[in-house]
Amino acid sequence: MDGQVGCGSILVLVEDVMVPISVVYNAISILKKEGVEKLDPMIVTQASTQSLTSVESASRDIVALICRSLEFPSDKMCGDISRVLKPGGTVLLSLSSQSVSKANSTHERKLLLAGFSDAQSSEAGHSIVITAKKPSWKVGSSFSIKKITKNLPKVQIDDDSDLIDEDSLLTEEDLKKPQLPNVGDCEVGKTKKACKNCSCGRAEAETKVQLGPTAEQLDNPQSACGSCGLGDAFRCGTCPYKGLPPFKLGEKVTLSANFLDADI
Repeated sequence: MDGQVGCGSILVLVEDVMVPISVVYNAISILKKEGVEKLDPMIVTQASTQSLTSVESASRDIVALICRSLEFPSDKMCGDISRVLKPGGTVLLSLSSQSVSKANSTHERKLLLAGFSDAQSSEAGHSIVITAKKPSWKVGSSFSIKKITKNLPKVQIDDDSDLIDEDSLLTEEDLKKPQLPNVGDCEVGKTKKACKNCSCGRAEAETKVQLGPTAEQLDNPQSACGSCGLGDAFRCGTCPYKGLPPFKLGEKVTLSANFLDADI
């Protein structure tokens, strides 16, 4: 039976040296229920990747494999089977009972990695049968994607009921004219102070902090905390004497002749 060639579109790959013809027909009968005996499949025993080199691409409708080990078919052979199958063709694996325990997941994974889809497994007597489909499209084929347009619902707007009158949002307080501040309320003069509700800027001018000591503070220095005359290390951040040399309270602050000379 080795090398027997038929003119049909079914290719049978067998792992062993010999195989009963009934085993081949039983495997094919899972896909073709009637007329199995009339088929003339191409049967290759001791199949390998070299066995498929002479088979034309996309020339077979069905490729059936009769296996007894987990190593058959190899990953490369699965790729070659995909090449010789027509688009939409079927691959069928018939596994003997000796390899049933792990063969289901192992062979399904091989077929999926080779590009097959719709892998299904079933029991047939003492064997496990796995079938899968080659995609119906060819390598390099293209198709256009139709854009689905959805009709948006129309919203009816009633201008009379949905619009709000802006004037209705205003209260009586909003409609009152604002009163301007009285600029002449502040008392004028050197000894005068800003009024309670000052708005002319006089209150801000009075609260400004004077930078540096005044002439009176230099002639008769005084200290509320008692540390102003000890130097900057003992003075607070707002001390008017900050930056001046140490001095004695009550005595005029004087600068030495070399005060402005560089230390180096």
